[in-house]
Amino acid sequence: MIISAYTPHPGRQTDFLKSTADWIFYGGARGGGKSFTLAWKAALTPRVWEYHYGGKILNEKETSKLREEGKDVEIIVRKISIDYPDYIALLIRRTYPQLERNLKPECDKLYRLYGARWQERNKCYLFPSGAKVYLVHLQDSKAKDNYIGGNYNFIGIDEANQFPEDWVREISTSVRTDNPELHPQICLTSNPGNIGHLWLKRMFVEKCKPIASKEKVYNKEFDIVYHPEKPGKPYKDKEGITYQYIPATVFDNPTLIENDKKYVRQLKNLNSTLKAMWLHGSWDVFAGMFFDNWSIMHHIISEKDFRYGKDFDKDTHTLYRFYDYGTKNPFVCLFAAVDRDENIIIFDEIAETGLASTKQAEAVNRYTYKKYKLKQGDFADEIADPAYWTKHTEKDGVPFSPQGFYADYGIYLSKGNNDRKSGAKVVYDGLEVPTKGVPRIMFTDNCNYCIDTIPNVPASDVDPEDVDTKSEDHAYDALRYGAMKILPAAMSEKKGNKKGWRDWLADQKYKHSGNSSWMGA
Repeated sequence: MIISAYTPHPGRQTDFLKSTADWIFYGGARGGGKSFTLAWKAALTPRVWEYHYGGKILNEKETSKLREEGKDVEIIVRKISIDYPDYIALLIRRTYPQLERNLKPECDKLYRLYGARWQERNKCYLFPSGAKVYLVHLQDSKAKDNYIGGNYNFIGIDEANQFPEDWVREISTSVRTDNPELHPQICLTSNPGNIGHLWLKRMFVEKCKPIASKEKVYNKEFDIVYHPEKPGKPYKDKEGITYQYIPATVFDNPTLIENDKKYVRQLKNLNSTLKAMWLHGSWDVFAGMFFDNWSIMHHIISEKDFRYGKDFDKDTHTLYRFYDYGTKNPFVCLFAAVDRDENIIIFDEIAETGLASTKQAEAVNRYTYKKYKLKQGDFADEIADPAYWTKHTEKDGVPFSPQGFYADYGIYLSKGNNDRKSGAKVVYDGLEVPTKGVPRIMFTDNCNYCIDTIPNVPASDVDPEDVDTKSEDHAYDALRYGAMKILPAAMSEKKGNKKGWRDWLADQKYKHSGNSSWMGA
């Protein structure tokens, strides 16, 4: 094995290189040396090694015992990934220019030490053994499909937050091996933000929570206080697949801090959101959120305080259901209660994947009756994604649409307005928190999918007046169709300050009790 002129930094870089989890995410702040470390892991991961002490080769039990005694056990690496002639790795960025600017320079300075030749035609590093590391892009679904069904031992995705989750899941199915010495891995790197922020946070950060040090650290040179974190234990799912999150900050890259002190100061001087993301590696904030007016304090109320049959019913509120169509992506049904001032509270939700139209309709009817004893006629309108009217299947030999299958189950959908920019404005304005009172759109705290995804929908890079359609926008889309039909007229009128929601709810009950003919239209 060639001894490289480069040595991984102790701490998070070494943790990433040593991890044997099936999925590894090395993420967080900028400047953590993630791209270089990904290039290292793709080619130089040890595959066969021995433990030596006192001139003797040890087994695992002997090694553990000596280490417990504080003895310095030597590790001799016999084989690394690129020693195998049939080894193939993919390193991926969203576009090829990003590969050339960001990832290829890191690969060049490392791989040339191991005799690799760059093959421009194949976009591949060829090592003396025959092992290959490809640099590829997934700019669109056509490019992605080039690598589905392949046979790769390692896939590394740099800046994974630029990719939809389903793309990453699909390409991960191409990681496999028939060599027991080559454990297949999918390794991701990323900063917080962009369209992958939510799924990376959900898949890794929340399931493999890092362990924070008991005390904060003060860096006198940069006048920065930070909280060091180390990786928690890998998470194992029900299929036995393991996941690990390795948190990274600029302080895990001493080389950068020593050679480019201005970079750290630039991170320090960012606005509060970018500073939290890029200096401290926080996944709890998100630059580029379209709904930057979202507030947990104002938009979420307790389900216990807004129960159907207890705090509201068909006599005090008009009921609606809003739908976004999906099969591989989630189909979403939101349950909305609208008061006579046309304020919307989403009080329940259904979000399911892998269901055909008939199964969706069955699920909506079953859930609605089982939980609320409500039927189709109890809802004033069923406002739906225009995609429900696309005839992409047949019934009795005749082209048929999803809304037709819904109608077979007594759910008669009305087509929502699909003007995306106008819809984004209506929802944004509906979430706006007034100086006094409450916003026009609120959610009960059992609507986990809405609460999880809507505030994390990013703005489009192309058009800041719209959301990024590649993000997890399904709950938002369902809300958008309903809000477009209910809110515009009410919001165009100049009204006084609304009351707080508890006062507002008590007021609605009072009006109803004093006037039995009022129906909360």
